[in-house]
Amino acid sequence: MRGQQLFYFRTTILLAALGASAVACGSDPTRKPSPTGPDSVTVGGGMSGGGSSTTGGQPEVPGMTVDGLTLPSGNAPSPRLHRLTTSELQNSLRDLLGDDVPLKELEPDNVVDGFASIGAGVVTVSPSGVRLYESAARAATDFVFAEPTRLSRLACAPQNAADAACLGKAIGSFGRRAFRRPLTDAEVTRFTTLATTIAAKDGSSVGAGLRSALNAILQSPSFIYRVELGAPSAADGGKLKYTDFEMASRLAATLWDSVPDDALLDAAQAGLLATADGIKAQAERLLADPKAHRALRAFTDELFGMSRFAEAVKDPALFPTWTDDLKPALQQELELKVEDMVFSQKGDFFSLYDDRVTFLNHQLAKFYGLPDVQGEGFIRTQLPADSPRVGLLGTGAVLAGHALPQRTSPTQRGKFVAESLLCRIVPAPPNNVPPLPAMPLPGQTLRQRLEAHRSSPACSGCHALMDPFGFGMEDFDGVGLYRTMDGGSPLDPTGTFTGAGLDGSAFRGLAELGAALRKQPVLGPCLVTKLYSESQGRTATELDRATINQLSAGFAAGHQVDQLILAMVQSESFRFVEPSKG
Repeated sequence: MRGQQLFYFRTTILLAALGASAVACGSDPTRKPSPTGPDSVTVGGGMSGGGSSTTGGQPEVPGMTVDGLTLPSGNAPSPRLHRLTTSELQNSLRDLLGDDVPLKELEPDNVVDGFASIGAGVVTVSPSGVRLYESAARAATDFVFAEPTRLSRLACAPQNAADAACLGKAIGSFGRRAFRRPLTDAEVTRFTTLATTIAAKDGSSVGAGLRSALNAILQSPSFIYRVELGAPSAADGGKLKYTDFEMASRLAATLWDSVPDDALLDAAQAGLLATADGIKAQAERLLADPKAHRALRAFTDELFGMSRFAEAVKDPALFPTWTDDLKPALQQELELKVEDMVFSQKGDFFSLYDDRVTFLNHQLAKFYGLPDVQGEGFIRTQLPADSPRVGLLGTGAVLAGHALPQRTSPTQRGKFVAESLLCRIVPAPPNNVPPLPAMPLPGQTLRQRLEAHRSSPACSGCHALMDPFGFGMEDFDGVGLYRTMDGGSPLDPTGTFTGAGLDGSAFRGLAELGAALRKQPVLGPCLVTKLYSESQGRTATELDRATINQLSAGFAAGHQVDQLILAMVQSESFRFVEPSKG
């Protein structure tokens, strides 16, 4: 009965938070509209604005700039709440209660423009979502309190209800990290009263009381939502600036995908996050910690479409060597390549598109048909100089994730390259698109079938934006294994980079595609825009162009992602709600 009462109490709190978030996240009539006008398109293929047309079979995109990077128009950024993404909440539970705590199912993330952090700006929680939050919090705290030795993870473990000082220390320390700020006196009183009241009941204990208090903290809106409202800064001409504790929260979310540690909160308490230099000092410390790998993995997985890969199904009759237990290893190969370049090599990120360094274990070496790898874990491996499997596009996770159950899909693979890596705008298909014939003619390749399909005026414009890139990946089948034939005929894996921000390079096969990709002028600004949008928790707009241009110019010096992250968190756009006043 007590649990049911607490559930309804917490549900009421969450609903109250939703009301507050509607004000924080909704439109603000006092804010001025973007000077670029109401009609534009989103980065990476979201909704396209009215007024687009086609000329010569190519969609004409409003607002396309010389460098080929299109940003949507939009209102000035406004204060908001961010609901924790699934990975943020799970990492937070680990950092608060231990790496071994059980992680229960949560309500699925709302993914917008490819990123859960952007969708987290829409903070609606369903009743079932609230129940899942409660279940996750209970499972984690029950695990810790089930074994006395695990209580050492708390700042203090009171022996009895009379030990008010220890109880207050445990609640205050845990709540400070969970809420990403110090608890107010009223909050300390509320949670301490809850703990002592439950501890005083017959058959209860101080441990049960403290566990209930921590449960309540983990189900509070102050934990489940990151508050980023800002405050006017007199030292900065009255601009709305994130407070020190809000900056600590933003840094931890961006660099650790989690809550701040005590050192970061201490820096906020001391006012050390009010300047770019103070932020840089903490950001360098956070990036040097292994927890930074989690945030990079989350970004990598979303940028390269690993949620799609997780749902990929393959026909066992056509792909007999494929098994679903390959998926974790294939995804880890992709993640390790990125982590190695960013944190270990600290080199040119775009070299990942045409290098032959990868990470293999015994299972992947056998699947790829490569020499066996000794040992249990993943080994950094140099592929042969003539290997057709090259770079990030040559990983099985990318190739299989952007393919169909029974065949490849040049359109899906090309759409991924166009939208995620080049920030092309690919409009939604019109309603009158004719279907691709289910069965090929004898000896007909998939490319030949698609070219017949593209002869329709309703299809040609959009497919021209995607298919050339996908054709360059046709020398790998639907599960990512190398091949030279399709439909009994030789493959034609050729294509050309054409369009604004592209240099016209021609390529044949995946290896040349990767080498040509890294030379594209829009590649750098596109990656900057993706990382910027993910860290801000909102889609970048035309109002962000000056910041994106500045970050892109610095990134061009060596394409080092760790330095890009450092520059980004020091930028005015990261430190201020509205970088430009007025």
